[in-house]
Amino acid sequence: MARATGRMMLDHYVGLPFAERGRDGDGLDCWGLLRLIYREQLGITLPSFADAYMTTEDGVALADLMAGNMGPWIEVARDSERVGDGVLMTLAGQPRHIGIVAAPGFVLHIERGMGSIIEPFTSPRISRRIVGLFRHRSAA
Repeated sequence: MARATGRMMLDHYVGLPFAERGRDGDGLDCWGLLRLIYREQLGITLPSFADAYMTTEDGVALADLMAGNMGPWIEVARDSERVGDGVLMTLAGQPRHIGIVAAPGFVLHIERGMGSIIEPFTSPRISRRIVGLFRHRSAA
């Protein structure tokens, strides 16, 4: 059963393989997954950022990358989340991991060593790592 909000269906993005700086269905990192979904589901082209870091664990904070392009992003309260909102999370203690709201209280994301999965915000792996939720102005 597909999760959808009239515009987005995300279940077919589950199980995609991880690849550092990956930007297509052959292999993705967390930003690549968000970027792919935004392009395919919303027609929004996000910057690649693939040149901005070597690996997802090299110390580059995604929050810093987004800050340079924060104009199109609006922080939203957790109780007003919508499918498609970005979920900024920590990785090794820094805000450098991103997922996407797949359903209220659930995030679709991908990390090294696993394919893309949907997990509840309450999952022990996720709950303490969530920094904030962000909505792209074009998707508002």
